[in-house]
Amino acid sequence: MNKHFLTALLLAVGLILPSAAPAAWNPDQSVKIVVPFNPGGGTDQQARLVEKEFMEEFGQPLSFIYKPGADGAIGATEFKGYAADGYNIAVHTFPLIMMNTLTGKGRYSMDDFEYLAISNLDVAVLLTRKESPYDTFEKFIEAAKASPDKKLTVGVVEVLGPSHIAALKLQRQGVPMNIVTMAGGAKGIAAVLGGHLDALMAVKGNCLNAASKFNFLGVASKSADSELPGVPTFTEKGYPVEAMAARIWIAPKGLPDEVKARYAEGFGRIYAKKEVNDRLTKAGQPVHFGDSEELQGVVEGFQAEAKELVEYYNSTKKK
Repeated sequence: MNKHFLTALLLAVGLILPSAAPAAWNPDQSVKIVVPFNPGGGTDQQARLVEKEFMEEFGQPLSFIYKPGADGAIGATEFKGYAADGYNIAVHTFPLIMMNTLTGKGRYSMDDFEYLAISNLDVAVLLTRKESPYDTFEKFIEAAKASPDKKLTVGVVEVLGPSHIAALKLQRQGVPMNIVTMAGGAKGIAAVLGGHLDALMAVKGNCLNAASKFNFLGVASKSADSELPGVPTFTEKGYPVEAMAARIWIAPKGLPDEVKARYAEGFGRIYAKKEVNDRLTKAGQPVHFGDSEELQGVVEGFQAEAKELVEYYNSTKKK
């Protein structure tokens, strides 16, 4: 009897079972998540707000470990040494995680991690308090250029974070300003509302809860922001500036391909859920999902610009 015919016959009557595809990886114990910032901040919230969905998707809870300090550099430095077994992940902020490698704060490289997903983009915005005479972008620019020797004071959050990058890019394009680094978004908002700053550059998510108290002068994105109707982009006002924070999910280098794929697919399903989108939008962190390939491209594509920005920043400190 023909061998192939016999095999087909046995399959047909169920005496031979076809080989099953390997089951997708799933954790069988809790997954540690490193948050390299203080509890309650925007990056921590990004993870906390999907804690329930993570459990539903992967069948195991997240175990939070906080490692704050040095703008996220301490936590990232420690995290690179964690086991790449699927039971250790982290949530961080880009481009801050990269800038820390260039300033010496972080003792790691961007090659020390696997990139799983982007979950949120938070664009930088320039704002003043309602009582300020600089209630439009044009008035701010005019005042800044009118007295270059007496520079307007602009607060930013985190050295070489997205708000600082936006301010440096404006400064680089001929807008004089005295840039002051604030210890957190809340302190920056308090300072500008108290009249201690002429303006504040911050990520949008830090400001929406108190939006009625501000004049939003401009947004550092390619196109207009739907949450800030009528607010121009810097680019349309003649200053091509883009700067934003991305909340990203990472793992230590060496994560098996099947585990990386499982996380990427799982996060995709989590952030596609309407209830997750509604919850994060309400918290001022609207979802912008990007898979591992997109995130890897973002990391690689920003490296040259990041080095230029650090060099420019260092040159301003010498003046």
